[in-house]
Amino acid sequence: MPETEHALQSLAMRQFARAEILERLRAVRARGEPLVLGGAGTGLVAKAADRAGIDVLMAYNTGPFRMDGQGSLAGYLAYGDANGITLELGRRLLPVVEDTPVVGGIGAADPYRDVERLLDEYLAVGFSGITNVPTAGLYSGDFRRHIDATGLGYPREIDLIRLCRERDVFTVAYAFTPEEASAMAEAGADVVGAHVGLTSGGLIGAEETLSLDEACAATERMRDAAVSTRDDVLIVGHGGPFEDPDSVRALFERVPVDGYLGASSIERIPVERAVAGVVRAFKALRLR
Repeated sequence: MPETEHALQSLAMRQFARAEILERLRAVRARGEPLVLGGAGTGLVAKAADRAGIDVLMAYNTGPFRMDGQGSLAGYLAYGDANGITLELGRRLLPVVEDTPVVGGIGAADPYRDVERLLDEYLAVGFSGITNVPTAGLYSGDFRRHIDATGLGYPREIDLIRLCRERDVFTVAYAFTPEEASAMAEAGADVVGAHVGLTSGGLIGAEETLSLDEACAATERMRDAAVSTRDDVLIVGHGGPFEDPDSVRALFERVPVDGYLGASSIERIPVERAVAGVVRAFKALRLR
């Protein structure tokens, strides 16, 4: 094989079929281990998490904002092309991931893109699955009612998950209420992420709105609704006070979920702590 051809082959990205991902995830659960899914807003985070054995990587438009030191909600405001940002993120981080399915976030209500063609584009870039980010589920009140009513809201995300199931594409669906969890399970989501709010903790974490007890109870309600709709759906906890292994251990002890999905808790908070710690360690050194 010519040297250049061999080099190109070595850079080829691995893409996973839905059946292969589900087989891997169910094997993890059969061993009694929790599923761990994690966000990656940079290639370095994706590379480190991949080598550490994470089960699924999640790439979406909030990650680059978060890893630039901004709040994740910047990805929910009109400061960029959400789907364009995710496609570019995929092009940057997919080449450094060796053995982990990478799921890309689609803003399902993008008014300037046909969702079926957009799905084709995501798969062509190398994503192995799809999630509904940015999601209207984070909005509430009059604004949420208006965007849902005008075809820009959460119902479009349910349609996206249904389309993926029809095309046999792996999906992770964020849900915020028992009703949404049930709807996503019915639409065919492979994994439902029970979202209990923005992750607290760290330098730019959200203000806590739920206690650990309340977050566990909310997760259980969503879990029960999803499983009662389709008993083979996998459920993972996400957000709110679930910001580190200790808080997630409490979730696992109280609620029969299948695992955990972290974004800030996988990439932002660990980077903040590691960088601060090593800087302090260097500063603690003394010259002759």
